[in-house]
Amino acid sequence: MKTDESSGRHLRKGGTGGPDAVGPGPMRRGVGSRVGSGVLGILVFLLGLILVGVGYMKGPDKVSGGTQGTIIVEQCREEAYGDDVECSGSFRSDDGKVRHDVEDFAPGAAYHKGEKVEAVAYDSDSFSRGTFASFYVEAVQNWCVAASMFGVAVFPLSSAFRSASRPMRGGTFITGLGLLFGGLLGCGLCVLVNSWFM
Repeated sequence: MKTDESSGRHLRKGGTGGPDAVGPGPMRRGVGSRVGSGVLGILVFLLGLILVGVGYMKGPDKVSGGTQGTIIVEQCREEAYGDDVECSGSFRSDDGKVRHDVEDFAPGAAYHKGEKVEAVAYDSDSFSRGTFASFYVEAVQNWCVAASMFGVAVFPLSSAFRSASRPMRGGTFITGLGLLFGGLLGCGLCVLVNSWFM
């Protein structure tokens, strides 16, 4: 005849009840969740690094070797296919030392004869609409978005590298939120400021 005590031992060995039933299953799910959070955090972080490079290309690298000035539009024509507009005219640097005839300039919109467009010349055949200031603001805008990406990455990375029983530290939480909302605010300010330069 089996007693209640022997039956309890039998049930615990079988894994059908008691605290021992919470075994490796939840642990496996926890590890998978942490790995997923780590991968997500790393991907978002890498996206932020890519935006840092894009900002450099749209800012310091774009300014390097350029000459700031103004293009006086002679005429503009729309492409037969698409919405691209190409204009021709003449370029003159702000200091008056550089002048180029402009044959193919894509300002992004059609202009009338005699209108002036701020642009940067790299040689006699290459021009970009904008100013040094607008290029730097555009670079800062990309870096602000990158900062937001870094802020987003803080949360999954923190979840991946801390135990499930430990809450996120206050400093880590504040850092993530600061990067996220600070970057978004900076991005909005850059859009506003750049609208004055263009």
